[in-house]
Amino acid sequence: MSVLAHQQTTPLTLIILFLFLTLLTPRTTTATVGWEAGEMVLDFGNEVEAGNSDVLLDSMEVGGTFSVDLTWNINQENCLLQFHEPSTDKKHAPTTIIDDGLFNNRPSHAVLPHVAELLLAARNGQDCEINGAKNEFITIARKTRPIINRTPASEFAPIGAIVMVFRATGFFTPHDVTIKTGEKIIWIYADGAQEPHSVTSGACRGNDCSGGGQAFDSGPTLTKPGQQYEHVFMKSGTFPYHCDLHLGSMQGTVTVTP
Repeated sequence: MSVLAHQQTTPLTLIILFLFLTLLTPRTTTATVGWEAGEMVLDFGNEVEAGNSDVLLDSMEVGGTFSVDLTWNINQENCLLQFHEPSTDKKHAPTTIIDDGLFNNRPSHAVLPHVAELLLAARNGQDCEINGAKNEFITIARKTRPIINRTPASEFAPIGAIVMVFRATGFFTPHDVTIKTGEKIIWIYADGAQEPHSVTSGACRGNDCSGGGQAFDSGPTLTKPGQQYEHVFMKSGTFPYHCDLHLGSMQGTVTVTP
């Protein structure tokens, strides 16, 4: 009898033990709503009425306090980016995010190491809209993106121009830029479509993109919002370029003056 009773009660004992251990084991919280991919892009369609604010991202959604690398171009007369720190009571006024000047204020940029809530706010008396037709956008990256083609020479070269990479709206914006020899251009991926792009020298006629002079090529490495590619132009001239994956629509020109 004792052996039979033991055989009958063992499964129940194991179940109880499993439940007990499950309750004792700490649970890990994972991110949600696409944050696992490490970014969120808001390149158009966001509207906030005057004096109000919308939560873009918070610790509940992410699974805890978080750090962000922000790049944005918004109508600053109407709109503000704000945040709450983890220790701040959300009943208190949020802190306005200040551009750190990394891109010479075109677009704006900031890194926030400890965030509990990220907000888009409309100034009093003004409605805030993120308008893709005007190349307005916000990119929220979970961590700072590595810079493609960063070399000691390019790191210290002055910025001649910033070009935003959009597929859904403006393609390469601005389309044509003029810089001086020794200056660099930084291309920044801010595409709501989240598809790969390249920055490749050469003028395109159909599928022939062999013309263009000075060679530069990011390869199909611009795949996530906030990623950057930079190139220093050491010779004067006119240098057309394109995206290898979108030959017909994504083309631009760099003019370098002595």
